[in-house]
Amino acid sequence: MVGSNQVTSSIVAGFVVSCGAVLVVAGASKLYRSARGVDGSTAIRRALRMPRHQWRRAELAVGATEFAMGVFVCSGASPVLGGVGLASFGMVFCVLLGYVRVRRVPGDCGCIRWRPLPETSREPTIWRAMVRGGMLFGVGIVSVIVPADTAGAPYRAWFAGGMLVGGTVLVLLSMPMPVRTPVCRRTLWRRMGGTLGVLTGHEIFAAMAASAGPFEPVVRYRRTGCTDEFWFTAAAGPGSQAVVFRVSHVAHGGRLAVHASLRDGRTPGTTWPARAVKVQDLPR
Repeated sequence: MVGSNQVTSSIVAGFVVSCGAVLVVAGASKLYRSARGVDGSTAIRRALRMPRHQWRRAELAVGATEFAMGVFVCSGASPVLGGVGLASFGMVFCVLLGYVRVRRVPGDCGCIRWRPLPETSREPTIWRAMVRGGMLFGVGIVSVIVPADTAGAPYRAWFAGGMLVGGTVLVLLSMPMPVRTPVCRRTLWRRMGGTLGVLTGHEIFAAMAASAGPFEPVVRYRRTGCTDEFWFTAAAGPGSQAVVFRVSHVAHGGRLAVHASLRDGRTPGTTWPARAVKVQDLPR
């Protein structure tokens, strides 16, 4: 029975440290933004209707408090006070984000962010920030009920396991979605289908489809470095005529840079991509 309690305490301690580390990172990001004067156009500021200069001071105070609480929680100086602090921060986060979601205020939550975002940006996955706040609240409550213990050497593996699991969950909840490759900025999953789905909604694609289309339901595709090529053939035109869209991802927001050109025939210098896919079979 004693061993079981120590295992539980060690696992809880691992989760507590991972939550404290999130507070440290979140506080550091707010301190950095405030010190660098990064635009604080977050959904929470809009919901609270705070002027920019007041929000900058508030962000500085909140960031310092978060950072200090995170360090205190990770130190394990007082598990009860640390648990109360985690639960308090988690509850405040959930209340604020819930208010933002109900009011449908545009923008991201600004919880962990180092760079400014456009005024018109929206955070479609703000629920993940709410889940993260709920996790802080839950772990804080549990750590008050079950005192965290990392002293016993035989149970440090359980502590490391709890910290790894908690840290992994919190990182996944904090990552921007969709996850993109670091160099080419493509989506990590459904790379071709996701890019094609965005391309077919682009204004350049609509303009070319109106002038040269409608297109055949089969598109030819190839990838050259960070550029994707989609070759569409016009249904009403000659069989060899094609509209070629060269697509690359820009750094911010996964937006596309699109260049369209016409190919009138299969000239000797033109090699058509070998890969052909039905457009209607691709996920949108």
